[in-house]
Amino acid sequence: MARTSWHPAFAQAIENELEDCRNVLTFEAEHQLTTEPLRIDVLIIKKKKNVVIEKNIAKIFRTVNVFEYKSPEDRVTVEDYHKTHCYGRLYAALNSVDINEMSVTVVVNRHPRKLLTFLRSQYTVQNVQPGIYLVEGDTIPTQVLVSEELSEEDNFWLTNLRNDLTEEQLERVITASRGRASTDAYVYAICDANAETLENLFMKRKNGVILTEKLDAYFTERLSTPLKAKGKAETLLKILRGKFNKVPKETEKAISQMTDPVALDSWAVHAATCQSIEEFAQALK
Repeated sequence: MARTSWHPAFAQAIENELEDCRNVLTFEAEHQLTTEPLRIDVLIIKKKKNVVIEKNIAKIFRTVNVFEYKSPEDRVTVEDYHKTHCYGRLYAALNSVDINEMSVTVVVNRHPRKLLTFLRSQYTVQNVQPGIYLVEGDTIPTQVLVSEELSEEDNFWLTNLRNDLTEEQLERVITASRGRASTDAYVYAICDANAETLENLFMKRKNGVILTEKLDAYFTERLSTPLKAKGKAETLLKILRGKFNKVPKETEKAISQMTDPVALDSWAVHAATCQSIEEFAQALK
């Protein structure tokens, strides 16, 4: 079974959390550091150096802000923490950025007990707000965000980026997402990760239970999603076969099993720009 595409969803969650600051921020997903496959999950560049952002998860922001995101299925490790700091330093070196003008944010779903224990043994860690742990004393200003501990009122998009939503929570997410820009990948990941809960809501709709107008419209759209994904997958395979003649069975299987049209669109971009089938396969990992 294909894994849920959490990282595009996270990028959209961050954009929506900081929508009031979009005029002073530039969002870049999966920034490629070098010609080799070294990527930062989310890079947020604060355009105006003297602007103060009051949003709770962004008070730490400097000019360049590097994010590392761990999906609900993954645990964050001390090695992940060090790797993110290395990404920040490498970005600073390659782009002539003052290290003091950078910040690092590590985002996890569940409380990272081992990581926080390590950080407390090395630095000062303050739980400044529910779900926000500020690390003082490291080279780059750092915070750890624990999404399950954040306030849903203040951080709706991050707190609901989970695979254990109730029917009520899932309905709120779908309703809040309708008509908004930058929520397609987010909603797809949430629904994919909470498929059983989504199916329960769908069965209620079929049985005549009145749902919200936005939720009903979502189900109408969703019925056509598998067909869209299948068509995109077939087109992508044709592109790869035409460009490289032969596609490895593992790569072909990954494409055929992908049900996220947004992810397939992203892969199509890689297919058009990559120089080898091996380079393309690396982008799927």
